[in-house]
Amino acid sequence: MRLTRVVRHPLTVLTAVVCAAVGFGYRSTGEVGWGVLGALVGLLLGLMSLQVGMLVGAVLLGARVHKVVIGIGTRLVDWTNARRAVVLRAVPLLLSVSVGPGKAPARKRMWGAALCSAFAAIATVTATALAVSDGFSLGLAIACAAAVAHALVPRKLPGSTSTGWLVLHLPRMTGVQAQQLDAAPLVTATVDAVQDGELARASAMAAELSDRYPSLRTATAARVLVLQAQGRYAEALLQAMAIAGDTTQTPQEAAVSFAALAGLAYATVESGQLSAELGMGTADQALENAETLGYPTHRLDGCRALRELILGNTARAISLARHSANTTDDRLGRADDLATLARAHMAAGDNKAARTALIEAEQVVPWWPRVAETRTRLDIA
Repeated sequence: MRLTRVVRHPLTVLTAVVCAAVGFGYRSTGEVGWGVLGALVGLLLGLMSLQVGMLVGAVLLGARVHKVVIGIGTRLVDWTNARRAVVLRAVPLLLSVSVGPGKAPARKRMWGAALCSAFAAIATVTATALAVSDGFSLGLAIACAAAVAHALVPRKLPGSTSTGWLVLHLPRMTGVQAQQLDAAPLVTATVDAVQDGELARASAMAAELSDRYPSLRTATAARVLVLQAQGRYAEALLQAMAIAGDTTQTPQEAAVSFAALAGLAYATVESGQLSAELGMGTADQALENAETLGYPTHRLDGCRALRELILGNTARAISLARHSANTTDDRLGRADDLATLARAHMAAGDNKAARTALIEAEQVVPWWPRVAETRTRLDIA
């Protein structure tokens, strides 16, 4: 089975296509090797063109740029504020841009940014095709075209949405999804207020969301975030359960809902606002549902870390929390992971390591409830 998966993997197929094309065109082993190298560069170039186009389009048209990640691997440095995370990682080969609704009209702005991404990518593919002159450039052109073609296939997954899906579906969107985009400016403003620590203002906007969009899933999610930021986990959990139980959401949306529910349920148990007998079963089932529906496994490490901490598996909790904190770019999520890490070190009897983790958390979001509560515990210890 493993061999079959390797053979069918897109990269394996692409490598075979490049080798065949270069071999047929140039009939040279050396050129085939250069073609494979060109394919690697072409993949990166195709992906880069899509992301650069999306970033430029979002900036020009006023869509919201939530996150820009340069590279892969360990975080070297980041420039993160309440509005945006810009992260530089150890191997600067890739660019990742996260764009969402911002100012009204949100749908048109996002669609325009997606069009810019598609046009930039197609222009790059055209340029590489016109520049073919040897094995390297042929491999580059084929791989670049493959990467762009893959991105232009309409596809919406729990962790990502393709450029093709945005281009084709945003203009035709109706019903609940269109209403979510119409509500996006107020939802975004509410989340921004939470990120700024202005919880009174966030609470007022959450109340307005409740009045204007009482049954809208994204509006309810914003209210959940406000309650969580206030440490009112039990109240937040009830609303999160309502979101997860919404039968009208897509499997991709449900995966995100269950992932959020799992983390919140574990936090509610940890805070003592819900008994472990009731809460752990709910959290474990939500975690399983999120994984089954395709939620990216590595994004659940922070949730798993809190689960292991509650169960008393401190070594496992420390490992998972550290990994999640290193890979998570969301400010609130990262601060929460570092709070888990600090508490796991405390449970293991290492208050020195706990203080180091807590200082790191306080540099991110010092007022976040689990961070502030951990500081209180450490000061007493």
